[in-house]
Amino acid sequence: MVYPLADSPAHTIRPFLGPADTVREMIKAAKGPRGEQSILVNSLRNTIVRDIWPKDYLGEMLAVRNFAIERIRYTNDALGVEQVQDPERITEQIVKYGRAAGDCDDLATWIAALCRQLGRDTQFVIVGFDKPGHFSHVFARAKEPKSGQWIVLDPVAGTNEGSMLRRVTTYQIHPLD
Repeated sequence: MVYPLADSPAHTIRPFLGPADTVREMIKAAKGPRGEQSILVNSLRNTIVRDIWPKDYLGEMLAVRNFAIERIRYTNDALGVEQVQDPERITEQIVKYGRAAGDCDDLATWIAALCRQLGRDTQFVIVGFDKPGHFSHVFARAKEPKSGQWIVLDPVAGTNEGSMLRRVTTYQIHPLD
């Protein structure tokens, strides 16, 4: 059986030039017309948070993270290639097939776009688990406005973000604004 591809191209496919370059592309994708400005992404966001109690900001953010855990399968990039899918492409796959696939930067970019649509301040955090300065993972986090706390939203870690964070040996924080 032949499976059709998603209708739109990925945001960026090019040689891996390092984490700073990837984060720049992620920020452009999350904030752009196929990210937080997208009507399609906004429509899915509304569906995800529809049954959350009003002003339950933490509940909204966790609903987005949990939806990503259930509907976006984590995959790795190809060796030597950086591929950043924009949030609308991920959303198109979910709408068309019920599920999508993406690596940690795709998941973080999608979550950041939805959290920005929820009115949350967001950041990307790149982390490493070995020697200082060696980064191997990225996730989004969003600020819960009532408490002022930054909430880690990492579907790759699942609901075990605390365990993942304890293994971090190096990190950088990249605000989207």
